Amino acid sequence: MSHVRSLFFGGSLEEIGQRTLRAFQEGRPSEIIWNITNRCNLTCRHCYVDADYSKAPNELSPAEALELVDQIAEAGVPLLFVTGGEPMTRPDFWDILARAQHHGIRVVVSTNSLYIDDEAADRLVQLDVDYLATSLYGPEAFHDAYVGAKGAYRRTVENIARLKKRGIKVGIKTVVTASTYPHFFNLVQTTKDLGCGLLYACDLVEVGRAANQRETRVSGDQLREIADFILADVLKDPDRGIEYDIGALPSIAVYIMKKLKERGIDVTKGVARMKVKSACPVGKGLMGINAEGNILPCSFVQDFSVGNVRELGIRGGVQKLFELGRSPIDGACGECEAVELCRGCRVKAYHASGNILGSDPICLMRN
Repeated sequence: MSHVRSLFFGGSLEEIGQRTLRAFQEGRPSEIIWNITNRCNLTCRHCYVDADYSKAPNELSPAEALELVDQIAEAGVPLLFVTGGEPMTRPDFWDILARAQHHGIRVVVSTNSLYIDDEAADRLVQLDVDYLATSLYGPEAFHDAYVGAKGAYRRTVENIARLKKRGIKVGIKTVVTASTYPHFFNLVQTTKDLGCGLLYACDLVEVGRAANQRETRVSGDQLREIADFILADVLKDPDRGIEYDIGALPSIAVYIMKKLKERGIDVTKGVARMKVKSACPVGKGLMGINAEGNILPCSFVQDFSVGNVRELGIRGGVQKLFELGRSPIDGACGECEAVELCRGCRVKAYHASGNILGSDPICLMRN
């Protein structure tokens, strides 16, 4: 995850970014992304957990889920992402949020937002959820077809307004594929028009429902075109405007750093940050936990676990992940002069070669 604006300049995520960085430096998880369920009411084409209406066979029980929240609090984790599947399909969703509120944990809910009515929006406010992430993939007809639900776009836009009316900040999530790419640039404007402060754009990860979809990948030139567009937009007013969060493409941070240096812009802030916590956060504070309690280096690699919270716990899991973060990178990524800043996408390396320390096959500096 690369927050382009706050990495090199300032912006709305500066404060939480400093808190997560400090947590990593102190040996704590910087953020946890918890897939509380695999159940979902949509069938998005790229879904990395291949979510449907089915419950994971060994999903954490309600009691185990609350105990996990207690562990997260004890470990001093500054930021918890509650996601799915669709997290609001889990019957004890509100109990999980209430326990997090009890401990003072900052929670971001990642949801398709289709279950958010006035009552749900009010409950989110009461439970101190001040940030929510939801997905849009293009214009109305395209979006509805992409997620497999007619009317999904209209309801999402309506619910964004419902949340913002209550003071809840909203970020937009999307994925970059051959079919969504033509809509990306208009989606930036849609994000602004809806009054949302962040656009998360994730490069396609070929896993889950997207397995064997290599033909839907965009080219390196198209990814660079997106990077150049983002940079130009940020430079219009470096300390204000929407934040761009780029997922599964850590080389974009190095690419943008190079472009800034060519313009004579000081990149000291971003370089210093990445020297501590690389653009790929695997082993650098990030922890994923799936619906069954498996501890993951990243949520995009559901089949690579360092253990289960039932036996290992949060503290045991973070030590295993930090060991991974200290391990040298192999191949072209390991030989790159920017390896310390980037480390390549560990998930893509794993899916390409079976080696999580291998070379990232998608690099804006190399490909």
